Amino acid sequence: MSERKRLSNKHNLFRETSFHFKAAALTAKRHLTNVAAGTKSFRRSNALVQQPVISESTSDLWNVEDNDYNRLLTFGKVQNLRVAARKLDGVEVVANATFSFWQHVGMPTERKGFVLGREIREGCIVPTIAGGLCQLSNALYDAALKAGFEIVERHRHTKVIKGSLAEADRDATVKWNYIDLRFRSQTPFRIEIEFTDDELVVRFKGSSRHDPNVTEIQKPVSKLNDCYSCGNATCFKHPQKVKAIPAVNRTAFLLDEHWKEHSDYINRVRSPHDVAIVPFAKDFPLRIKRFEWKDIGSTISSTRLSLQVLTYSGWVRIQAKLKANLPSLLLHRDESVLMAMKPLVPLDCAHLVVSQNLLPFAQREGLLWGRTYDVLMTRLPMETLQQRLDAAFAVHPKSKTLDDFRAAPWLVDLENTALTKSRNVITPHRDIASVFNNKSVLVDWQMPSCSTPTKTGSKVLFPASALARKGAFEMKRLAEELGFGLVVTGNALEHKDFWHGIAVEKRGTDLFNRVGLVVYPAFVEHQPRILLKALSRGIDVVATTACGLAPHERLTIVPAGDYEALKVAVQKKLTTLKPTESFARSVSVST
Repeated sequence: MSERKRLSNKHNLFRETSFHFKAAALTAKRHLTNVAAGTKSFRRSNALVQQPVISESTSDLWNVEDNDYNRLLTFGKVQNLRVAARKLDGVEVVANATFSFWQHVGMPTERKGFVLGREIREGCIVPTIAGGLCQLSNALYDAALKAGFEIVERHRHTKVIKGSLAEADRDATVKWNYIDLRFRSQTPFRIEIEFTDDELVVRFKGSSRHDPNVTEIQKPVSKLNDCYSCGNATCFKHPQKVKAIPAVNRTAFLLDEHWKEHSDYINRVRSPHDVAIVPFAKDFPLRIKRFEWKDIGSTISSTRLSLQVLTYSGWVRIQAKLKANLPSLLLHRDESVLMAMKPLVPLDCAHLVVSQNLLPFAQREGLLWGRTYDVLMTRLPMETLQQRLDAAFAVHPKSKTLDDFRAAPWLVDLENTALTKSRNVITPHRDIASVFNNKSVLVDWQMPSCSTPTKTGSKVLFPASALARKGAFEMKRLAEELGFGLVVTGNALEHKDFWHGIAVEKRGTDLFNRVGLVVYPAFVEHQPRILLKALSRGIDVVATTACGLAPHERLTIVPAGDYEALKVAVQKKLTTLKPTESFARSVSVST
């Protein structure tokens, strides 16, 4: 009998229907057995997080022998591993209790995020919802053997895939829910699961190590067919019945706040196959300009979240006017946007480019697992930012704004983990780039064009609200010691009478009219757009390293927090300005 005829006899409608009926009966039987035995699941906890690693198993995510068709099933397998791993990572099992794979993963359905993956059935690799979970059960079994745990239930694969743990007889196949993997330990243990861009890592942590049960063995590899490339047109599961689409390695761009520097970078690196998930459609009637990505090119396919983003952004604005905590609101908004984007990321996107504010939630949701990714940086990492704010608070302990918010430790940890594993970080900000010496891709700030001439003069502009992190205390001290008035932007104040004794002119428009010098002693500044506008108009600027600008003939850069260096630089610039009313000392504040 020919190979094609044999496979056709194996895969037919009758045998397929019979298989599902048998599986349903066995599933019901196992369910009743679990109820009678009181099989339970265990919760995530951090009680054992500091315990040593007692065993570890590492396996490759990708098959180098995949072709363009069956690689699609591998993409599906990796997605299924992401979904299942999120249910197991951080689970801690008590001593002498039996761990059950299916009790924790649950019934794998499309509604829960599982997709078509690869399953070995009757000598073939067939497309199945949640296919590929055996790689995770293999790794758990391998780690349990290395830790010396008691194996309660384990089933071998009938066929051996090249490169899998089945070659060493350390595999454990699973099938909902009647084919399970179960083991227990005499001491409590913790399960941790990690993905690199090409490996799955499962490790156990615990207080003690048992004698390992590993026996070295080498089993022969089985010859397997697969439904996407075997060419057997007479088979019941041939691609005529099972949709086969060539997998193309492509990039997904998860974009939120628009920066011109980042859109220029995207246009340089994108390909026609790439997909962008952007906040607003070009033709959406209600838009927020800062979230529009109209300039990323027409050849890139875009999925948009117009209504969701508008709703979340509007909610944040309303709550902010009600005096709610703005940083907390923005984090909630970022989480909501990422959750709306998550189901739109195509499975065959092996590389991501992610806006930084979405990164912690992308890490938490497993979007980054098993992929390479770059980050579009728009601010300092939360941990570094909070260190800068703490340092500024040590200088100005009376400030009411420097310690008004700190991110939760779990959020900081998520961002740190994601940034550590990222391939590149892309930013025009020199200070942010300096945090990542070996992976920074430094792009140029886009200097704004100056379409209308500005009548310069000798006034001094402080381009921010009167907040400590923007250098307001240093700016006030300069004005008092050097005897000049200020043009300021923004309405926020450290306290009601902050500018008392300084002649202050508040502006919302025409910022640079009669301004001859811009001084910005910021401790934190991620978007120095006003400074770039000033330089483009030929106005001198004195700013700190925190502003992240590149050297410029009209720019003087001083270390953040170094008041004496700041004062010397400002004094030097003031000598080039003509004396006007801007230098007059005043005890009144003009508004």
